[in-house]
Amino acid sequence: MANQITRYYKESDYMIFFDQATGMFVRYGRNNVDPFHNASGPELLDIAISNYCERECEFCYRRSNRQGKFMPLEDYGLAMAQAKNVGVLQVALGGGNPNQHPQFIEILKMTRDHGIVPSYTTNGQGMTEAVYEATKKYCGAMAVSWYAPYLEAQELIDRAKRYQIKTNIHFLLGQNTVAEAIDLIQNRHDILEKINALVFLNYKPIHSPESLCLRDSEDVKRLFGLLGQLKTCKIGFDSCMISYLPLMGPELALETVEFCEAGRFSAYISEDLMLYPCSFINDISKNGVDLRTRTLGDGWRNGEEFIMAREKLRTPGTQNQPISACKTCESYAFCRGGCQFFNVNRCRD
Repeated sequence: MANQITRYYKESDYMIFFDQATGMFVRYGRNNVDPFHNASGPELLDIAISNYCERECEFCYRRSNRQGKFMPLEDYGLAMAQAKNVGVLQVALGGGNPNQHPQFIEILKMTRDHGIVPSYTTNGQGMTEAVYEATKKYCGAMAVSWYAPYLEAQELIDRAKRYQIKTNIHFLLGQNTVAEAIDLIQNRHDILEKINALVFLNYKPIHSPESLCLRDSEDVKRLFGLLGQLKTCKIGFDSCMISYLPLMGPELALETVEFCEAGRFSAYISEDLMLYPCSFINDISKNGVDLRTRTLGDGWRNGEEFIMAREKLRTPGTQNQPISACKTCESYAFCRGGCQFFNVNRCRD
């Protein structure tokens, strides 16, 4: 039972149950009313401990490269102390390629020492036996970025399986990768049977063309039809995909769906210790909260971007909301306008 956490957030009037060992998480409000946000602080933090990456992919939303810097361990310790203070449950480590941080294993241990469960996403570069062992010891899960060339990702999945590490595939879904996703689902059951979940991330046009954004099409409908029938592994989506999820049809369990959590239940910390509602606005906003001068709790409650994100998601058709048709849309209660920052939604105004 030591791994199981139950909390009641009085100010927001809801409860959570979280099993640190299995990753099972349940959030439920009084009288079956879904809570809008946690006034106390985020349940999940997405933390970029590095912007270093050897691959320098053109589609990278952070434009990570070989000159990318690493978050000092002292800064990470400050972030963890503040995270523990506001009751954070989980941390997703990213970058860049996080496992190439020179103090990565210490970061994993420090996270657990603060009572928080870490996970991370890797492209496979720089994985060592010590990293696999630390992942098994400290992490809830590990995700593998899936894109060509695939051999390194396949080897990574095989090695993680030998260590009995819960492993997911993160698949970036855009206009140019739909056919690739269909091929993975139809023809690579040898890979899918080795993983816990296949998770789709909606492409974000931050440092790369908007023309690559996912668009509704017959191929997209076919993809979601296949996903609704897939039994080999679990299926997941980032919340930016929510406007496409009705394509799953009756196979979709509505109680498993959550609209954008940015500023409501999750937040992002950059490698230079700046706090934002989500990682995708790191490079487009000047209004991050500096955690060297303000606390995470203060930034969560009073940060300009956090207040604006919650306002956009709280009421349809506000002047700040990008899709004005949300005001009269019968599906608004399901998706709450999708992504509020980028033109990545299935619906268009």
